[in-house]
Amino acid sequence: MNQRDDLDRMLSVWLDDPFTPPAPHYLGRVLERTRNTRQRPAWASLERWLPMADKVLRPTTAPPLRTAWLLIIALLVLALAFGFVVVGARLINPTPVIPQGGAAVAAFASYVGDTTGQTGGDIFVVRADGADVRQLTSGPGIRWSPVFSPDGTRIAYRDWLAGTESVVVMDAGGRNAATLATTPASRPFCAKGDIVWSPDGTSLVFPMSPVCDVRYQLFIAAADGSSTATSLLAPGIDGALPDWSPDGKRIAFMGSEASGQAAVYVVDVGSGDPLSGGLQARRIGPDSGAPLTEASRPRWSPDGTELAASTGSFVATSEPSRIVIMKPDGSGRRVIAEATGNPMWNPTWAPNGRQLAYVRAVDPSEYFLERPCTVRVWVIDADGTDARQLDPLAEGCDMPLSWSPDGTRLAVLLIGVDDPNPSFHISMITLDGSEPVVTLGDGGVGSWQPVVAPLPAAPSFGAASPSP
Repeated sequence: MNQRDDLDRMLSVWLDDPFTPPAPHYLGRVLERTRNTRQRPAWASLERWLPMADKVLRPTTAPPLRTAWLLIIALLVLALAFGFVVVGARLINPTPVIPQGGAAVAAFASYVGDTTGQTGGDIFVVRADGADVRQLTSGPGIRWSPVFSPDGTRIAYRDWLAGTESVVVMDAGGRNAATLATTPASRPFCAKGDIVWSPDGTSLVFPMSPVCDVRYQLFIAAADGSSTATSLLAPGIDGALPDWSPDGKRIAFMGSEASGQAAVYVVDVGSGDPLSGGLQARRIGPDSGAPLTEASRPRWSPDGTELAASTGSFVATSEPSRIVIMKPDGSGRRVIAEATGNPMWNPTWAPNGRQLAYVRAVDPSEYFLERPCTVRVWVIDADGTDARQLDPLAEGCDMPLSWSPDGTRLAVLLIGVDDPNPSFHISMITLDGSEPVVTLGDGGVGSWQPVVAPLPAAPSFGAASPSP
C-alpha cells in the first residue's frame, strides 16, 4: 500500500467516525434567515473607519535636529524684531539728508562801509546757486560770523553795538534770538575764530577778547541759554580758533602761554561738566612759529582720528611754512605741503576726509593794492599728493575756507580786482569749475547748512540793510 492509499483510508475513517457531533438542529433555520437578509453596504461597516497599522511609523525627530530647528526659528524672530526696530527708528529719526549742488544753503554776513571799517552788517542766507536770498537780521550794529547748528535749524553769530560784543543764537529763519554772552569790546571783530557748536548741538565754544587786544579767552555756554558763559580753560593759557571733535569728547585750539608762541592744544570735554569750565589742556604742537594773532585754526578730520594744522606766519619769512597732519596726541606728524617765501595756512578737510583745502600767499608781484594777505586757494589730497591751485584770487590772512556738505564747492572771500576801489565778496566756487562762480555782496564767509532742514520764513524788513 502506498502513502496515498493510506491517506484515503484515514480520511474515510474520520468521516465515518460516529463520535463526530451532529450539526445543530437550528442550523437550517439560521441559514434560511440569512439567505433572506440584505447585505449591509460596505461603508456602514464600523471596522472600515478604524486606522490600520499597516505601515511602520517613522522614528521621532532626533533631539539635536529639533534643537537646531528651534535655534533657527529663534534667530529669525530676532532678525525680524531687529529689522522692525531699525525701520521704526528711521521713521522716528530719519537719516539726515546732505544738501546737494546748487540747492545747498549758506549763511553769511553782508557789511556796510568801506575797507577800513564797517558801520553796519546783517546775517543773510542764500542758496549755492545764488537764488533765494533771505535777510535774517536788521537794526543798528554789526553782525557777523554766522554758524549753522548741526541739525541746520539754528544759527549762532556775533553782534557788536556801542562797545559791547555779544554771542547770539536764533532760529534759521531769523527769529527767537537769544543772547548767550556779552563782553566789552572797543571795536568789532576783536575775537579771533568762529563760534563752534558741539556735535550734539547743546553747547557752544567761542573766543573773546574782553579788552580787544592780543589776549584771547575761550568761553563755553549752553546753546539754550540755560547756563552762564564761563571760561573753558584753567588760568594760564590764552586760547582761540577752537574746533570741536566729531565725537564731542575733545576741543582742539590754538593756544599760547608765557612764551607768546602759539601751538596746538587739546582739552578733554567728554566727561564731567564742561560747562563749569576751568579745564586743563595739553599741548600737542606743533609750534606755529608765530604769535596767536597770526595763527590759523586746527581742524579735525571728519572721522576724528587726525588733526590738520599749519606752521609759520602770514608774513613771508626765510622759515618754511607747512601744512601738517597728526594724531590727537601729537604723534604721527607728517608734512603734506611745504613752501618757503609763500606762507600757507587754514587747512580745511573735505567732507569725505580725502582732501584738504588751504590758502597760500601769492608772489609779491601778485599783491592786490600791496596787500600781503593776497592768497590763492589750493586743494591737496590728504596723503600730500595732487596739489593743485584753484583760479580765484582771494583775500584775508585769517580767512576761513568752508566746504559745502557734499564737497563740491568752497565758500571763499574773493577780491574784486576790476573795481576801482578795494572790494571783497563772498563767493562760492565749484572745485571742478563746471559752474560759474556765485558772488554776493561785501562781507565775510559764514557757514553751510550741514543737513537739509526747513528754513522758516524770514522776517520782513524795510531798507535797514542793503541786500547783497
